Amino acid sequence: MKHLLRTALFLLLAAPAAVFAAIPVKVMVLTAFPPELAPWLKHMEHPTQIMVAGAYSPVWCEKSGVCVTETGEAQVNSTASVAAILASPKLELAHAVFLRAGIAGGPPWGDDTLGGAYWADWVVSWDLGHHLTALSHGAAEPLFLPLGDDQPPLGTHAFHLNPALVKLAYGVTKDTKLTDDENARNDRKLYPTQANRTPNVAIGATITGDDFWSGVKLSRIAQRIVSHYTHGEAHYATTAMEDTGDAGALARRGLLSHYLSLRTISDFDQPPAGQTAAAMLLSHNYPGGHIAFENAYRVGEAFVSYALAHPKTIAKTIAADSVPATHYPLTAAEAMGQ
Repeated sequence: MKHLLRTALFLLLAAPAAVFAAIPVKVMVLTAFPPELAPWLKHMEHPTQIMVAGAYSPVWCEKSGVCVTETGEAQVNSTASVAAILASPKLELAHAVFLRAGIAGGPPWGDDTLGGAYWADWVVSWDLGHHLTALSHGAAEPLFLPLGDDQPPLGTHAFHLNPALVKLAYGVTKDTKLTDDENARNDRKLYPTQANRTPNVAIGATITGDDFWSGVKLSRIAQRIVSHYTHGEAHYATTAMEDTGDAGALARRGLLSHYLSLRTISDFDQPPAGQTAAAMLLSHNYPGGHIAFENAYRVGEAFVSYALAHPKTIAKTIAADSVPATHYPLTAAEAMGQ
């Protein structure tokens, strides 16, 4: 009888561990808000919903090892959500690729166009620096001053993403068929540099900030920030709101080499000739929104399919990261760039 009681007690105590065994995740897709999340959930087969303490929304996982979640918009939400997911005992993430798949703004010059997709080689902070007014006591001022020449405080001004993983993601998705529509084509006609453009897949830096800015001068500032903080290695391609939060949370856990940021352009970062930036923003018009949501899924899904089919290649590519890992916390001397 005592033996039976001990056995029953053992099974009772062991049951929770069996019930809540960590789910091995191969790809964790990060979206910011419902229109980005919707196409992923729509195409998932019987996903399991997992509640994660501290996360913005549930995590949905299917048997293939693909999971998706909504982190909420902006850096605080993304940082808190990713940190909570990383801390959850319900998910095994040591070998997972983290894929941010969402929309963004972009300049109407360069290779950008509405619906185009960019894999970020760098994730750069818009916020860390000094943003000034154009005039001070009647004298002209620079509109932006960086925090330091080498390493601004906190080590979160710029994250260089795993070059091998970015190159692989681009290589396996560059021929993805992207959609286009009449709204996007009509808006391109308002910008002389956009004549005959169609969406494609490319590589370029994303600049991240909670300030939803717009205008020619601010676009040039974005280019300057990206160039300065990457020491001229990257060019500004997209502007978004979550990526430094993702990168910062992952870097704290030594997982930055697992991170990819995919952004598709829903709108240009400045108005066309004859329209003010204020009018453009207040119109809440995203002429490339429909195709940007769809293309973010198409390109992201193309990479996910490859990752599931080639786990050994993904593992080797993650391990091949050539970017020195940022260690935390920084010393006082390092924080001061010394």
